[in-house]
This record gives sequence, C-alpha cells and structure tokens, in this order.
Amino acid sequence: MQAANSKRILAFSIIALVATLVLSAPTWTTARVNTLPNIVLILADDLDVRLNTLDYTPYIRNLLQYQGTTFDNALVPVSLCCPSRASLLRGQYVHNHQIYTNGPPDGGLQKALDLNLENSTIATVLQSAGYRTALMGKYLNGYPISNALTYIPPGWNEFYSPSSDAAYFGFNYTMNMNGVLVPFGNAADDYMTDVLARIAVNFITRTASTGTPFFMYVGTYAPHGPSVPAPRHAGLFNNVDAPKGGSFNELDNSDKPPIIASLPLLTPTQIAEIDDHYRNRLRSMQAVDEMIAALVATLQSTGTLSNTYFIFTSDNGYHMGQHRFPPGKYTNYEEDLRVPLIIRGPGVPISQTSTALVSTMDLMPTFAEIAQAPIPSYVDGRSLLGLLSGSVT
Repeated sequence: MQAANSKRILAFSIIALVATLVLSAPTWTTARVNTLPNIVLILADDLDVRLNTLDYTPYIRNLLQYQGTTFDNALVPVSLCCPSRASLLRGQYVHNHQIYTNGPPDGGLQKALDLNLENSTIATVLQSAGYRTALMGKYLNGYPISNALTYIPPGWNEFYSPSSDAAYFGFNYTMNMNGVLVPFGNAADDYMTDVLARIAVNFITRTASTGTPFFMYVGTYAPHGPSVPAPRHAGLFNNVDAPKGGSFNELDNSDKPPIIASLPLLTPTQIAEIDDHYRNRLRSMQAVDEMIAALVATLQSTGTLSNTYFIFTSDNGYHMGQHRFPPGKYTNYEEDLRVPLIIRGPGVPISQTSTALVSTMDLMPTFAEIAQAPIPSYVDGRSLLGLLSGSVT
C-alpha cells in the first residue's frame, strides 16, 4: 500500500511540476495564436465500424456523432497498427514513409528513428505554429527502444506513454511520464484508460488557463486484445453476441483467392470464443466512452469547447469470423480498412454523415490548416476542412 501511494504521489508530482512550468512560461502575444482552435484527437486501437461496437458507446454517440459529422467512408492506408499510425502522424501513404510492419527491420519505432521520420510530424508542425502539444497513451509500436526508456519524440511538450506492452493488459505497467518512469499496479484506479483520462483532463485544465492553443493526442489501448475491461465494466453485455452477417463463416468461399478459399469453417468452439472476445471489446470500450464524456465536460468547464476540434478515430478496423477468418486484421477487406471517423468543432455541421471517401492520412493536413501552419510538401493527405465547411464536395 505504501509503495502504491508513493507511486501516485510521484505521478502527480510530475504533473504538478509540468503545470508550474506551463503557468510560468511566456504567453503567446499574437492574436493569431491566441485565437487558434484547440485540437483533441482520440485514437482507438483496433476499433471496428462493421461490428457495430459504437452502438454500445452512448457518450460517443451523443457528444460526438450528434454534435458533429461522421465520415462513413473513412479508410486507413493499411490495416496494421504501426504503419497506420505513422501515416496519421506524417500524412503519408505507407510506401512513402516506409514503415511497413510493427517491428524491425521493416517497421516499428526503430525504423522511424532510422529514417528520421519524427523530425517532421503533426506534432512538430503544430508545436512550431505555437501549440502546446501532448501525447498520452500508445505511440508507435516498438516504443520505447530498450536503451532509451524515457525517450520523448520531437514535437511533444508533454509525453506520457507506457514503456512496455504490459499496457495492453490494463494493469501492472510502467509509464514514461515526461522523462520519469512511474510504475502502476493492479488497483482499480491504475486501469490504463482511466489513468490516461486523468492525465488528459489535467492537461486541458492547465493549458486552457494559459490561453495557449493546444493539441492533445490520446492513444487508447482499447479495444485491442486481450481487451481487458475496467473492473466496474466486467459484468456488462453478458447476453450480447458478435454480429454474424452474410460474410460471417461463409459456407461457400470458392469465389475467394486460394489462401482464403482454403480456410476451414469456424468451429462452434471458435464461434463461442469470438462471442466472448466481442463482449470484452465492448466492455473495454466503456472506459473510453466515459473518458470522452470527461474530456468534453472539461472542455466545457474551461470555456474551450466551442473553440476545439474533437476527433475520434482508430488505427485500423477488425474482423471477427468474416470470410472464415479468426479475429484479427491486416486484410484488405472493408472490415479491416474502414474505421470510425467523427469530428465536432467550430463550424462543423452537427448530426451529419458524409459519404466522401477519406483517410486518416487526411488528419495531418487538416490539423495543419486549422493551425494556419504550412503543410509539408511530402504530405499525401488532403485537408478535410473543405468537406466540413461545404466548400468542397
């Protein structure tokens, strides 16, 4: 108990120190910087569209979808964590940033370091435009490399990211909190998503008081497997089964490529496991849903909600039994490539759905345009502001 209390004191001491530095820092004096919109990005991990998970997240529905625009045809460049995340950070196709997999030699953080990709990302662009930037949660796969556990990538004024894959299990992980490693245990309030929510609320509260525009990126580990829920949500959805549409465990796969046509039918045991996995995905998303409610409430209470773009999306989709595949991703089917993309903010139409074909690569130039910052020449994506304003169709 004493160790746990010491850990919490250390964690909040770090945040308090950062708060002191923020509040004592010079304020931006130009009217342009003081009136620039804030940007909040929530990036879920392996969150689907086709499996209807968002039907079970009322805060996302009421606070984001009903108050903003949903892009119904949002795709990722590739359905794999690290390449997709690199595309979001850089606004590039995978073949241009060359992060092909989640680990070396062809991917992961080490490959990004080798290629100097972090020297120009949405974080560096917004920081140069006068934004205070912060990342909480999952960064690039392979973070951190073993000899640099407290490494903070360029462009981030504040950085809070777990130092190992233990974070996927929700408990008993260590986090790099602005250069200090802080261990978290198995108490209920150590649950990863809840910790990220507290850090995010604290960041908004502190930064809003300075008048400095901010960019906050929260990378949740939910609903990525093993999809461990917060203890308070463990008993939910016991009677919910995974959706089983026409492509689920197809009886006739003969029209598919040989590698798929040769897949055996899923067994009753596998189908039961899919249902159980689906329930845990729904359960793990409840803390994310509650976090979004807390963030919107904090933006409201600090008077910054009306001048904040709030974006919710995922690094890739997910399949669970479609085309006979066991749960996973990395295919070119819509289940894996299509992701939720919801945006609310200044001038964004409310309760609207756009059928425009867009990509998570488009977020980088969108954020740069919001910040009135130059869009780097290497960027493949295109700003979504025209679609949101109606000036582009």
